[in-house]
Amino acid sequence: MLLLIIILIALYLSLRFIPKKLLRFLSPLCVPFVNICIAFRLKKRLEDKSRITERFGLPSQKRPFGKLIWIHAVSVGETLSVIPLVNEIKRQKPDVSILLTTMTVTAAQQVEQRLGDKVIHQFVPFDIFSWVRRFVKYWKPSVAMFIESELWPNMLFYLNDKNIPIYLLNARISDHSLARMFFIKKYFGILPFSLFSSVLTTSVKMKNATELLGAHNVRVLPNLKFVSDKLPVNETNRKRLAQKISKRKAWIAVSTHPGEEEMIIKSHKMIKQDIPDILTIIAIRHPARVSEVSSLGTNKELSVSIYSETMRNRKHIIEDLLLIDEMGCLGEFFEIVDTVLVCGSLVPGIGGHNFLEPLSFDCNVAIGNHIENFKDIYPYVKDFCIQVSAISEIKDFVVKSVQEYERSEGHIRTLNFKAEWKNELKEILKVL
Repeated sequence: MLLLIIILIALYLSLRFIPKKLLRFLSPLCVPFVNICIAFRLKKRLEDKSRITERFGLPSQKRPFGKLIWIHAVSVGETLSVIPLVNEIKRQKPDVSILLTTMTVTAAQQVEQRLGDKVIHQFVPFDIFSWVRRFVKYWKPSVAMFIESELWPNMLFYLNDKNIPIYLLNARISDHSLARMFFIKKYFGILPFSLFSSVLTTSVKMKNATELLGAHNVRVLPNLKFVSDKLPVNETNRKRLAQKISKRKAWIAVSTHPGEEEMIIKSHKMIKQDIPDILTIIAIRHPARVSEVSSLGTNKELSVSIYSETMRNRKHIIEDLLLIDEMGCLGEFFEIVDTVLVCGSLVPGIGGHNFLEPLSFDCNVAIGNHIENFKDIYPYVKDFCIQVSAISEIKDFVVKSVQEYERSEGHIRTLNFKAEWKNELKEILKVL
């Protein structure tokens, strides 16, 4: 018992006074647990098996000669938000290479579709010190930019050791995470906010919080998602899709998660009472779940069609539900379908997804009440974007919208924040 107490005290003192050395010492002990995590993610198809070595810091592409900027965007939302950033860097510094890392397969697909050879894409390594060191030594970034709330201590400490400037852009931390961070800072003092050269956040509240957590040179800028370009539209696919939907009334629920599809399917059955031929389109956040969501529909005695099969083989969509099992096609749907429900917001624990995307097409948009990820954005668009929670409210919104809504320009097109970000980026790029 005494030995255990001594070990715990030693660990506490180490975390308090030499956290960098302790984290490096402990990280090899975490490898077996990380390998279990990787195996689980592979089974769930959350990792790309052909590129899994990238998660160990092993590169799959050759580093180009010259200066390189590293941008880390975790998932789809962050990836889409950095596209204007990438374009502006290439405009200001055309000879500089950009390494863009993500954690999710769906984000990697967006990088391929939206950015192509403008960037080098890799999956980010897990925060094991030897893997981190291997990654940084190979890519040798001149600048590192982390998007929103990615705080990997081994990575940040090592970048700092190598005198590589680190920026936290669009810093956004939930109230729950902030409370945890303040606890850690108070009793352990190991938060790496002081390692950032600058923190760019989206609100005065977040500025104050990050400064209390140790950040310096904190600036308030508009949310990067305001700067994002409109989703691309494949005109050929748009025409084909319009022909397949034909004259049917339709609505779309985008970025759905478990628990939300059930609500959407129940809403569909209620909507059918008023609009018998209604087409409900579901864009699943993780398309690998398409079979699971299809079963939810068939179990409720609804007919289901799958987007990829429909686009290849069908003249018209006659089923109750259309499930989107591909990435990169939402622009075509937003051009055709006026009524949009943005999910990730109907159930707690996700925080919502980007409702600015359909609003930029002048769609009629609804969201749920759980929009923690977009609290700073919603006040700007609340006149164009209503909140719903109950299934009956979803049904009422859809019925009224598909029967009455007519698109008119306006919405967020009047909100132009790009100039502020361009000026800030000039300051960041001066270090090159």
